[in-house]
Amino acid sequence: MENLENLNTRDSDRIEQELRQQILTLQIEPGLAISESSLIKRNGWGRTPLREAFQRLAEQSLLQIIPHHGVVITPLSVFDFVEMMDAMAMVIGPAASLACKHLTDADLQQLDQNIRDTQAAAEAADFNKVASTDYVFHLQLAMATRNRYLSRHLIHLHQVAMRFNLEAWKRDSNANYSLDEHHKILAALKERDEEKARAMMLEHIDNARRRIMGTFQP
Repeated sequence: MENLENLNTRDSDRIEQELRQQILTLQIEPGLAISESSLIKRNGWGRTPLREAFQRLAEQSLLQIIPHHGVVITPLSVFDFVEMMDAMAMVIGPAASLACKHLTDADLQQLDQNIRDTQAAAEAADFNKVASTDYVFHLQLAMATRNRYLSRHLIHLHQVAMRFNLEAWKRDSNANYSLDEHHKILAALKERDEEKARAMMLEHIDNARRRIMGTFQP
């Protein structure tokens, strides 16, 4: 029984990762109803680990489990976006200041490399890669706070934001504004200037809010 439970856990982790990647990169469209039976048939997944993965992804706000109806990929709603960005604005500035205290030289080098990777992806118009590396940039900063409660909250918010960012970048075919802001944030972090890092991060989030809101305009 224990071995079977461990196998199901490993399978559910793998299924969760695969579905999350497809949802975050818009390979599965927002608002789409997905069939449990068709996923099982197409991928050879077990019903129990798939349902475990669904439950975790619902907790991450990436899909909705509707009793007696099925599973729906969470739509890109302007109301959800505003609420998510309001939550982000409350914590992202202090988190950047906290990261200033704990970032190592190795962390800064990773952030520098991340920006180069994002720039290369943007020049190649690979906006799925841009979205992935942008998420990693913010993930690295969240982890650099060295506060597991705060980092967990930030990671959840950035996962929700990733789909909105990708939709906007695909529409505009331009991620240069975000890249320029990442450069400014990194410069403040290298200077260990907590107030500047806080201000740059808040400006970054405010600018992202305005840019992405344009995605919802008719």
